[in-house]
Amino acid sequence: MVDFNENKLIIDDTAIGLRSNVGDVLEIDELIVVRLVVLPDESDPTNVLAFDKDGNKVWEIESPPEEKEQRSYKSLNVVDGNLRVTNWNGYRYRVDVDSGEVTETGYTR
Repeated sequence: MVDFNENKLIIDDTAIGLRSNVGDVLEIDELIVVRLVVLPDESDPTNVLAFDKDGNKVWEIESPPEEKEQRSYKSLNVVDGNLRVTNWNGYRYRVDVDSGEVTETGYTR
C-alpha cells in the first residue's frame, strides 16, 4: 500500500519524511515516483524522486536542461508507458524511469 500525508510518503508500514509536501504519487513497475509540491514563486529543480517498494530512494530527477528562472516540476504522469513531467516554464520532459535522467524535451505552450 502506498499513501501520503503532507511531507510523508507511506509505503506499507514505512513512513519516509520528505523535504516538502507530496503533490503526486505514481507507481510504475517496481518504483514509486513522487512529485514534491513547489509553489510557482519557489524553486526546487529536483522535486521528483523515485523509491523502491522497501522505501529506499532510487533516484532524484536531474534539473531541467534549459536555464530558466523557474525550473521546478509541476506535474507528472505516464503517457504511452513513459514517465512525463512538466515544469512551470511550460516544458514537458520524458524521464528514464530507471535513472531519473531527462531523455526528451518538448515545449507545451
